[in-house]
Amino acid sequence: MNKKMIFSLFAILLLLVGCDYNDKYFDGYDDTLVTDVIQYEGDFTGKYPAEGYFTDRGALQNELNSMLKKIYPYCDKGSMAKVNVLFGDITVDYEPVTADVSYELTTEDYDAMGTDAGQPGKYNNFDSSMDVDAYLKIFCSEKYASLAEGKIISITYKYYASGTTSSLVKTYKKGVNDWEEFSSFTPDKKYELTNEDYDAMGTESGTPGKYNNFDSNMDVDFYLTTFLKQKLAYAKSGTTCEVTYKYYANKITTDEKALYKYDGNAWAAYDPFAENLAVSTKIAELSFDGSTWTLLRLLGGNYVITFAAEDYQTLVDWVAENKPAFMSSQNPTTEEYYFGSSGKYGNINNKYGTWKAYYNIDGYLDGKTDEETQEIMDERLAFGISEILLPSWITEPDPGLSYIVVYKIYSGRGDGNYAMSFMYNEETGKYEKTAGPVAR
Repeated sequence: MNKKMIFSLFAILLLLVGCDYNDKYFDGYDDTLVTDVIQYEGDFTGKYPAEGYFTDRGALQNELNSMLKKIYPYCDKGSMAKVNVLFGDITVDYEPVTADVSYELTTEDYDAMGTDAGQPGKYNNFDSSMDVDAYLKIFCSEKYASLAEGKIISITYKYYASGTTSSLVKTYKKGVNDWEEFSSFTPDKKYELTNEDYDAMGTESGTPGKYNNFDSNMDVDFYLTTFLKQKLAYAKSGTTCEVTYKYYANKITTDEKALYKYDGNAWAAYDPFAENLAVSTKIAELSFDGSTWTLLRLLGGNYVITFAAEDYQTLVDWVAENKPAFMSSQNPTTEEYYFGSSGKYGNINNKYGTWKAYYNIDGYLDGKTDEETQEIMDERLAFGISEILLPSWITEPDPGLSYIVVYKIYSGRGDGNYAMSFMYNEETGKYEKTAGPVAR
């Protein structure tokens, strides 16, 4: 017999015997595979964007995948990683209005408003000498006459000032009889300057009191923030105020508005729709599927939600169905005193006297101090937010986020905006309050 053939047969027999031996004496031998499943925890060592932090999850995903593949070129499916990385959350205090119709004025639209000097059609834009609101309200009433009450129109128009033409947007809501400018944000206070107010700012040349107005040579924000500090000396932190003032330009005096917010120490110009950036270290959790590292979630970060008008009414409707004894006797369809929510006024009524005098159902507030009453109010509202509103707002809860919910309070601990923070518990499938209320 050929020696090579004999050796081959022997090797096969040896292999078969070996397999039988291992199967007999080592149960599951063939099922045990040596794998390289890793568990990584550490800091991000890849390349940050020029800003020094990420704001986009897609970009973060790509860089983390590249980083981990360099560190572990041969790891196996099922590997996990937790990476400390700088990430910037961009939030706004108030979401812009979602319009039912968005429209940009055309040349024909401007021309229809008049083509003479001082009219929009002359140069197909508006300027400081024109009453923009008056023109746009008339435009809405003519073009959208058939729209139902409550519909919202967003209009983009061109505005000329200081040698530059820019595109601006105004939003209008159809009321019972006419169109009104509309915003998802309502200031806590509104004030229109009087002649006495201008005079108090100085009557010399170059000061507001000289002609009882402002012009391009005056720092409006400086004057108005100083004025508000004196006028609203006892304002609470977080209070907002809209100031109407007269402004002179191009030989025309118009009414202008400016919005300010108090931080407990000083007033400053405020844009409720501006983006706020908060950079913090977060933990990026990733898993490896055999070819790609996939970002599962970012632990940490905030998501801000502000009560809309319909959210107050949602709480009212829940009370009407579940706690009818707490419905308001004066406004039985739009107000309740279980949460204190008012769809009519768009706030949470925490007026202790009203609760105790008229809605002390079964005497549950008997003997309670104002502080104890406030605790009950806060507990109930936290329930309403976590059990009723948050599930309706968030379709895919992120347990790594802090959900900051902003709402408006009337009376109680003080008028103004307040916030509570919530986290989503994956085990219970519920939102849990983590902080607040705090003035916002």
